[in-house]
Amino acid sequence: MKLHTSFFYVWLFLLTVTMVQCRKDSTKPLGPGILLTVDKPVDTWYYLKDFLKENNVKLTFYIEMYQDLQDTSKVKMKALMADGHEMAHHTSTHPHSDDYVKQYGIDAYMKKEIFAMTDSMKKDGFNPVTYAYPFGDCTTELDTRLLEHFNSLRKVLGTYMNKRIADMDQVYFRYGDIKLFYGIGIDVRYNRSLDEVFEALEKAKNSRQTVSLYCHYLSVDGKPHEGSDSHILEDDFKKIILKAKELGLRFYTASEVSRKKY
Repeated sequence: MKLHTSFFYVWLFLLTVTMVQCRKDSTKPLGPGILLTVDKPVDTWYYLKDFLKENNVKLTFYIEMYQDLQDTSKVKMKALMADGHEMAHHTSTHPHSDDYVKQYGIDAYMKKEIFAMTDSMKKDGFNPVTYAYPFGDCTTELDTRLLEHFNSLRKVLGTYMNKRIADMDQVYFRYGDIKLFYGIGIDVRYNRSLDEVFEALEKAKNSRQTVSLYCHYLSVDGKPHEGSDSHILEDDFKKIILKAKELGLRFYTASEVSRKKY
């Protein structure tokens, strides 16, 4: 009987330690970092594959319209994923989600925009576990439903906000286990200067937080993508990366900030 009692107390002790450790892990500060997400396919970004790898940069690509991608794009996705980049979910047709649900219902949205693309990606060896709302359009109902299938959801702050990034507390976070978070765009169209972005990175360092930024296409040699201003210049992007490294910021993926352990 004494032996059984001893085993019970040992088991109870180990259980308590495990629970405390799990609690500590879930609230463990991420440390100063940067979460860079891309809302377009990987093709224009593959050009920077070597640069990203050399600088230990990890991006999260929110993939849209996967069913329309060529095999060459999927090969690039796998090569980037092997370097530590994340392939995430951005819907099958990139609709305004709130309008879609109002017109067709949330079940239709989940079936066509979410499950169909997830199944296609999984068949090709991808496993999207994080999600970004197209246009940032979202509802509480969608949040609840999507979090049944994804570890985190990214929303966006309105580009009209008359604030500098460093003053947008919503795009900064300190702890792991993030389920809902915001990003702010740094494409050319958003008129964010390098000085403003550098200031945002410095705040991340000084406050020991992670800042969430997003962009779309990469403009190589200063050429806009198909006449679109939804792009970031290659030189500017590289300067942002090198500044983040200079400040000692860690590059996180969306999956990493939605996990409990780091």
